[in-house]
Amino acid sequence: MAVFRVVLILIVFILLLILALVNAQETTTVRVFHAVFEDVSVAFVMLYSFAFGALCVGVFTLVSEIQLRARLRRQNREINSLMEELRSFRNAPLEDSAMPDTADSYRYEDEDQP
Repeated sequence: MAVFRVVLILIVFILLLILALVNAQETTTVRVFHAVFEDVSVAFVMLYSFAFGALCVGVFTLVSEIQLRARLRRQNREINSLMEELRSFRNAPLEDSAMPDTADSYRYEDEDQP
């Protein structure tokens, strides 16, 4: 899966590079919040947009990965706790509860009582 991701990123980067080379002579005016940049090459705008998008995706992926790892650690601790509890129940000695003799405790309704 990691190889597929790297190949996909390389393909997107090469396509972006080809698009930037085709538009190298084009210039535009860029407004970022209240700042205005005039006569900026479209290739630079595309490059910075791609880099900013990749940075945003990286940050969101990192946050998601941290949350998943924390959840995995929490669940592993819970599993270990439950396994210890299960082992303690398996190794617990049986209680010495005197089982009543079923013949003595069972009453027959048909028998006469003295």
